[in-house]
Amino acid sequence: MRWKLDRKKDVTGFSFLELLIIFVIIGILAAIATPQLEHYRQLRYDRESKENLEKLHQACSKFWADDINTQCSIDIAKEAQNGYIQSSDVDILIPQGKETKTDFQATAKHSSSNKTYIIDEKGNIR
Repeated sequence: MRWKLDRKKDVTGFSFLELLIIFVIIGILAAIATPQLEHYRQLRYDRESKENLEKLHQACSKFWADDINTQCSIDIAKEAQNGYIQSSDVDILIPQGKETKTDFQATAKHSSSNKTYIIDEKGNIR
């Protein structure tokens, strides 16, 4: 009997309780980190929408360098000399009647976000 008790002291490894405590700690950390990851994902989607609006405004500004009364569309902005490249996940819309430099407005919404952003003729995003 004494031999069995001595043998248990020489066994290495973690006990069930130690492993259980480690898993509980990992679970708590995961529960804290998951909402933060979703928040940062939303920030990335919003930033991508805003960047698309800024690039569209810059491309239209290049187009308007010749004549500020001409209408800039998304297709015109995508032309090689204007240089706009739209992200595949962002929907951009220039409302009818808002295509000129003095009256410009465009909206952007990421497909995975619920926020819509608007840029005006001065380049202000709201």
